[in-house]
Amino acid sequence: MLKDLGTPARGLVRSAGMPREIRRRRTVLVLVILACFTLIVLDARRSAGSPVEPLREAAAGVFGPLESTASSARQPVDNLRDRFAEMDRLRDENEKLKKDNESLTRDLNSSDYARNRAAELDKLLKLAPAFTMTPARVIGIGSAQSFNHTVTIDAGTADGVHVDMTVLNGNGLVGRVVRTTQATATVLLIGDRKSTVGGRLNASMALGFVSGRGDVAGLLDYHLVDLKAQPKAGDKIVTWGSSDNAPYVPGVPIGVVTSVTENEGSLGSTATIRPYVDPTRIDTVGVVTGPPARPPRAQLKPTPSPKVSTTEGKVN
Repeated sequence: MLKDLGTPARGLVRSAGMPREIRRRRTVLVLVILACFTLIVLDARRSAGSPVEPLREAAAGVFGPLESTASSARQPVDNLRDRFAEMDRLRDENEKLKKDNESLTRDLNSSDYARNRAAELDKLLKLAPAFTMTPARVIGIGSAQSFNHTVTIDAGTADGVHVDMTVLNGNGLVGRVVRTTQATATVLLIGDRKSTVGGRLNASMALGFVSGRGDVAGLLDYHLVDLKAQPKAGDKIVTWGSSDNAPYVPGVPIGVVTSVTENEGSLGSTATIRPYVDPTRIDTVGVVTGPPARPPRAQLKPTPSPKVSTTEGKVN
């Protein structure tokens, strides 16, 4: 029976010791808090005389080398990360500079072309008051196998362009339309062997015919109708025109005489003409699609002669 009573007694002693342990822990916690508060109050002065200063110096002496070692060990990693970031930034900047350079190169390469086209359009506009024209651009040349000097332009029947219409640019006569589609037209150049244009000497008004040689240089031959007429170097030749302005309208510059050769065994001479239009540099052209854009011509009326009065001897 005594054994049975001993077990509950030990339980009571254990239960009685638990509040003592809790009180001890609480006491230690309060002392730690008070110590921390005391250190905070004492260190509030932040001066060399602070009693906490030796502890701070001791802690710095212990942990300072550790921090320096950790910082030195971390520095290569930070440098590597910064280097990768710098490489990414330089790569992006390099790509931007390459794109800017390509854009500037394209603008530089196309500026001359745009300037030349603007100059050709300006010349063509100066001719606009004299002719009703449809502007067009050369988009192709005839094949070498056909031995024809032709170009294809980007204007066709949908733009009012038809066969036997005059084609010119700001410098002079280009040729005439020989074939059309709805969107394009084929132009026979005046330098082709099959081309013949009526030309007039500006100086003497003598009439003749301009024929193509079919060569790459685009030189022309000029034969005068009047065999006694003598062209000379420097004479300028213009079209004399065709019936109903087809295929050639009058007054379009053709070229200038460079040399004159006497025909052997016959009268007359043949003049070599350098055309104003370079057949290898044709871009912007105008197709004469209507009559000259000008008011009707003024009529010429005879001036009545003055009446003489025989009775008074005066002129009325």
